[in-house]
Amino acid sequence: MLEKVLAYIDRHQLLPAEGEIVVGVSGGADSLCLLHLLHSICGPGKVYAGVTLRAAHLNHLLRGVESAGDAQAVARIVAAWEIPFTLGAVDVLALAQREKRSLEEAARLARYRFLRTVAAGAPIAVAHHADDQVETLLLHWLRGSGLSGMVGMRPRQQDIIRPLLELTHAETLAYCSRYGITPVEDQSNNDPRFTRNRLRHEVLPLLQELNPAIRQTLLRGAEVARVDLAWLEAQVESQWDVVVISEQADKISLDARVLLGLPLSLQRHLLRRASALLCAGQSPLEPRHMLLLEHQLGLAALSLQERVLHLPYHLRARFQAGALILERQPETIETKDASADPPAQADGIDLPIPGEVQVPGTLWHVRAEIISLDPESHLGQALRQARWPEVWHLLEPPTPHAVYIDGSSVAACLRVRTRRPGDRIQPLGMVNEKKVQDVFSDNHLARSVRATIPLFFSGSLCLWVAGACLSHHARLTPQTTRILRLSVAYV
Repeated sequence: MLEKVLAYIDRHQLLPAEGEIVVGVSGGADSLCLLHLLHSICGPGKVYAGVTLRAAHLNHLLRGVESAGDAQAVARIVAAWEIPFTLGAVDVLALAQREKRSLEEAARLARYRFLRTVAAGAPIAVAHHADDQVETLLLHWLRGSGLSGMVGMRPRQQDIIRPLLELTHAETLAYCSRYGITPVEDQSNNDPRFTRNRLRHEVLPLLQELNPAIRQTLLRGAEVARVDLAWLEAQVESQWDVVVISEQADKISLDARVLLGLPLSLQRHLLRRASALLCAGQSPLEPRHMLLLEHQLGLAALSLQERVLHLPYHLRARFQAGALILERQPETIETKDASADPPAQADGIDLPIPGEVQVPGTLWHVRAEIISLDPESHLGQALRQARWPEVWHLLEPPTPHAVYIDGSSVAACLRVRTRRPGDRIQPLGMVNEKKVQDVFSDNHLARSVRATIPLFFSGSLCLWVAGACLSHHARLTPQTTRILRLSVAYV
């Protein structure tokens, strides 16, 4: 087994030539096997002569006297091997309640925070093995993760190294038995309240009845995905310096225009990498967060006005002057609800057709253009026959900054202003009207910008909330005889 682990360490270059390695030790067979193996190859006169070890154990304070007894047992074993030892304690239950996390998630976060405090930048070795990998792959599948989730845990992820990832739990048990190591049994490993335990004791046995080779199948699939992900990560690396404007410990600024010019897959992987760097190596972004970010990116690329999204783990995204700024906040930032205040300069201005004007009290420049529409032209025929893909191909698809409306019943000019309390619009495809303030909320527009967004009116009818919502009344139809293009831009 030692040769197998050594080959794995060398293949993935997990250990440095010199320096300290912090080893997370729970006291179970896996972590004691890891510590003993590393102890046999690290230190003066051994394979990694320049590497020293420090063991670290965290008491989660979940099982009272039993938890304290486990900590003492680990301390005795580590002392017998003459390895430096650091013991910590965290009230994980209180942490879960305070940060509104599951007990399982709070325990994991507490462990890594503790280990990183002890390591102070040094590599951290943890005892994840092949069986843990199988369970992780299933967990990721249940949560609907992308390609990176299909790969599962990797040999090295930033400061975390996993030398045992090719071993099974049965092999670590056999190793402990061979060297007379008595593991500390943590009864919480059988607690069905934890999702991973239910997978281990209930789901996996059932899957093995359906496919006896399910573990090998999952690991083989992970290896296939790993090769594809490695190529993607190489593309991310090649684009990192092009997209990233500046990089700090708690803030990364990206060029929104350059980011938007990349394939969507690369955009998402760049965002995932940036957020992972800010969140201790693990991105908190789920698919729904990606969609929110992508929705705002289109506006940010052309906008000077700041927009803000609050994301998990105190991560905040600011869209400002063509940049996307991801920053980690020490605590949730409360903002005043500016949308509740009457906007300044809400009287607005007339917009001639065709014509362009500056919206009073804002930096927005708005324009109305008449699009030539010959009934016998390709565009006219496609519109009359409702061949919408052809229509949008000929017109260019609408964007958050430009839309096409039916100008058949619009007067010689439109009225453009910012929001007033009580403003409503009937969104495209909907039967009922909606408050404009609710439209802002649905589109996750920062409260600080809502008072400056231009609204286009024909009489009392709101036709377009710029960047957010087109009115059902303004849509193009086969009966449209005049097309207007409305657009907004910053001066």
